[in-house]
Amino acid sequence: MKATWGDYEAVAAPVVTPENRFISAANGGRNCFLTGMAGTGKSTLLRRFITESPRRVDVTAPTGVAALNVGGMTIHRFCGMLLGPKPGQSNDDYFDVLRKDPRRSVLNGFHRVRRCQVLVIDEISMLPGRQLEFVEFLFRRLRGNDEPFGGCQVIATGDFLQLPPVRIGEGEPYDWAFLSPAWRRAEFRTVVLDTVRRQDEPQFVRALGSFRRGRVWGEDARLLQGRIKNFPPASLTRLFTHNVQVDKWNHFQLGNLPGDEVVCQALLTGPEAQGEFLKKNLLTPATLRLKPGAVVMFTVNRTVPGTNEVQFVNGQRGTVVNVGDGRSELGVGDVIQVRVNSGEVIDVERFTWSFNASDPEAATFSQFPLRLAYAMTIHKSQGLTLDAAYLDIRAAREPGQAYVAVSRVRTLAGLHFKEWFKGLHVSPEAIAFYETEGRPA
Repeated sequence: MKATWGDYEAVAAPVVTPENRFISAANGGRNCFLTGMAGTGKSTLLRRFITESPRRVDVTAPTGVAALNVGGMTIHRFCGMLLGPKPGQSNDDYFDVLRKDPRRSVLNGFHRVRRCQVLVIDEISMLPGRQLEFVEFLFRRLRGNDEPFGGCQVIATGDFLQLPPVRIGEGEPYDWAFLSPAWRRAEFRTVVLDTVRRQDEPQFVRALGSFRRGRVWGEDARLLQGRIKNFPPASLTRLFTHNVQVDKWNHFQLGNLPGDEVVCQALLTGPEAQGEFLKKNLLTPATLRLKPGAVVMFTVNRTVPGTNEVQFVNGQRGTVVNVGDGRSELGVGDVIQVRVNSGEVIDVERFTWSFNASDPEAATFSQFPLRLAYAMTIHKSQGLTLDAAYLDIRAAREPGQAYVAVSRVRTLAGLHFKEWFKGLHVSPEAIAFYETEGRPA
């Protein structure tokens, strides 16, 4: 928009948004921390930066599940740091141990650190501060540069009010990354995305913001208490805290369907250890058991071959129409027919995941990109958007765990609680971080 005054022509300044601030700072070489509530578009903005960056961007995450979600690798594998220093072990002592280790994984990791231009650490909330400190030390030592992270730019993303780092022992304090000396040395520029895009109901968005900080009372409490449902549809996706609950419910629901199970076994190639990593961390099970009528969830995004038209997306549900044609197992070249909510029947073929897409010798995991949608753990729901879900968060004891579950659901009408929770676990350290250093840039 242009404004004219006399002989001068002025151009109105562009609207400054958090998204623009992040892209500007990241493209300018600043270390950045991109954060915000669930559903604010952190992953979308990160992908934009990676796609547009003229430099090499290496994407990592603290856990296997998170790494596979972003198409990267774990920070431990990327750096070749194995499990990291033991409690009480100095950085120098552990570095000496690594230098003497002959394994290729360590040598390859050291090579990646030396050539890295931009390091992305997604889901930074799950990375212990002690591990971040060693990563920063390792970058300085291997690159021969005393600047923070050896002069490598670092982009951290995530939300410290969601899933926390694993604790060393029960009752021990959480070792948050933002409390580490490495975080302070990096001088991250914090950019907070403040527009929730997953949900668009103002009252629900406000309640989620309160829930995230453990403050559920008054109107927000009444709104959420109205979502308690004692007898939900059996097909509604349930989110549990533990795998044993998930396995029990999925097995029960599949067993209630008529007919025999058809087994869809993943096809694995390459090194066994890499294959085991894929089996453990993918949302898609290595052994997929189905019947016609089974409610399933897609586990990848796919487009119609040869077009940009979306065929199905990660987290979308459907019902199996045909599987196996009477056979007990499916092989290469078979398809599974799934009817989605629009009524369209989609032919689902096998999808292949790779342990390392740039390494032709790396392990691969080929399986139908589906899983039973009757139940899943809150941990594995991270990153998903669900139209509806039935939540049992009574045993949610980790800070932010209950919020992760609630924030997966797109609409208030799709949110159902098994029972009202007696309390919410949040981290006072994370709250304090967002009230001080975590303010919008």
